[in-house]
Amino acid sequence: MRVARRRMVKALRDFIAFITCSQEKEVVEPSEKDVDELVSLCMKWKRSSGSVAKLAKMLVSLRDMIAAEVEERYGKHIARTHGEFLKETLPGLCKFKEVPVQTAAFDLLYTLGLSDDAATYLATTDMFKLCVTSAKSKNKLISVAATAALTTLVNHEDTRYSASDEGLDKSVTNLINDSALGVRAKRNCVVVFARLADDPEVASLMSAKNPEQLLKTFLDFVDKTNDTDTEKWALISIARLALNDEFSDLMAKKGHIPHIFELSRDKIPARKLAAALVIANMARNKNLREMLVKYRAIQLFCTIAMNTSERVDMAEMQLVAALGLKNLASNFELRALAGKTGAIAACIFMMKSQQAEVQRYAALAIAELALYEPNGVKFCKGGVLKWIIRLARSGDVRSETAAITALSNLLMSPENQQTMIAEDGTKLVDFLTNSRNPRVAHIAKTLLKRLRIAKLRTACKFAARLKATGNALIEQGVTIGEPDSGES
Repeated sequence: MRVARRRMVKALRDFIAFITCSQEKEVVEPSEKDVDELVSLCMKWKRSSGSVAKLAKMLVSLRDMIAAEVEERYGKHIARTHGEFLKETLPGLCKFKEVPVQTAAFDLLYTLGLSDDAATYLATTDMFKLCVTSAKSKNKLISVAATAALTTLVNHEDTRYSASDEGLDKSVTNLINDSALGVRAKRNCVVVFARLADDPEVASLMSAKNPEQLLKTFLDFVDKTNDTDTEKWALISIARLALNDEFSDLMAKKGHIPHIFELSRDKIPARKLAAALVIANMARNKNLREMLVKYRAIQLFCTIAMNTSERVDMAEMQLVAALGLKNLASNFELRALAGKTGAIAACIFMMKSQQAEVQRYAALAIAELALYEPNGVKFCKGGVLKWIIRLARSGDVRSETAAITALSNLLMSPENQQTMIAEDGTKLVDFLTNSRNPRVAHIAKTLLKRLRIAKLRTACKFAARLKATGNALIEQGVTIGEPDSGES
C-alpha cells in the first residue's frame, strides 16, 4: 500500500513538473552518518596532502548540512560524538591564514553556537580571545565572521557567565569604540553586548564599569547610525543596563528621558519597541516612576498594548506594555492613576491574546494593579476572571504562577469572591492545590479557604434573611407550614 502511494505521489509530481516545464528537485535530508563522514574528513585533512579550497568547501557543506536542525539535532550529536573536533580542530581552523578557510570556520562556529551543547564546548577563554583578535583583522570578511560567531556563543546562560568572567564585555566595548571597525562588525559587537547583558546580574556588573562612557557610546549609535537594526540593539543594550538603578539614575541626571520617550513614539516598530523597553525597565527604579508618569508612560503602555496585529514584533510590544504597567503600578497612587487612564482595559485586552507569554505578563500586571481594590472590582466586572482561569488551566508552570498570583490579589474583596464562585472557579482553585509548584499550591490553599468562608458567609446571610422573612410573616398572622383555615 505504501509503495503504491509513493509511486502515485511521484507520478503526480512528474506530471506537475511536465505541465509547468520545470523539474522539481527532491530534497534529501542529511543523516547523522553523513555529518559524521564530513566531520571526519575535516579532521583528517592535512596541508601537505589536501587542497585548501577543498577544505573550505567541506566546511561550507558541513554548515549547510546542519544549519536547519542544529539546535534540536545536529549540535547535540556533534557535541556528543565529536568533542575533539569542537575543542581542537575547529579552533585550529579559525586560525588559518587562508581567508576562505578562516571565514568558513567562523561561519560554522556561528552555526554550532546556536546549540546549547555545542556552545558549551566552544565557549572557552581561548576561543573568546581568538574571536576578539580576529575581529580586529583588516579583512572585513574575517572581522564580520568572527564577531558574528560571538553573537551566538554568548547567547546561552552558562556561556554568558563565563564570557563575563573572562572580561569579554570590556573587550567588546573597546571594539565598539574602535573607529577602524566596519559597520557590520560593530553591529555584531552591539548585539554581543546586549546578549551579555541579558542576565540582570551580569548587566549590573557591566553597568558598574564606566557607565557614563557606555551610555554615551550607545546613544551615539542611536543618534548617528543609519542602520535600524544596530539602533535597535543599542537601545536594547541601554534597556538591559537600565535594570540597574544607578545606571537609570544616570540617564535621568543627564536628561536623556525625553529623548527616549520621543523614540518610543516613532513610527518604526523596531525603534519604538526598544525605546519602550528602556522605559519599562527604568520603571523598576522607584525614584524615577513619578517622572516617567509625568511623561505619560502609562498612556504609552496602554496604547501599545491595544494592538490587533498578529506580527511577532507586535506581540513583543504587548509584552513590553505589560512589563511597563507592572513595574509602574508599585504604590497606591500609581495603581489608582493607572486604573483611571486605561490600564484595566489594556490588561483585559492582552489577556485575550493568542500568545501565552503575553497572557502571562498581562496576568502579572493585573496582580499589581488589583492591589488597589477598586481596580480589582473593575477587572472582575470586565470579565477578566474567565481569562485568568483559562490561563491557569494551560498546564504551564509559569502561567500557573502568574494566574494564581493575579487571583490572590483580585479575590481580596467579597464582591469579587462572589463573582469567582459564580464563574465556578472554586474547582480550579481546588485543582491548583495539587500543583507541583509549592508556591502555587500554598496560595491556592489560602484562596480555597477564602472562597469557602465566602460561601459560608453567603449561606449565613441567606439564612438570616429567611428567618427575618418568617418572623415578619408570623407578625402579620400568617401561619407558616400549615394550610389556611379556609382550605379543606
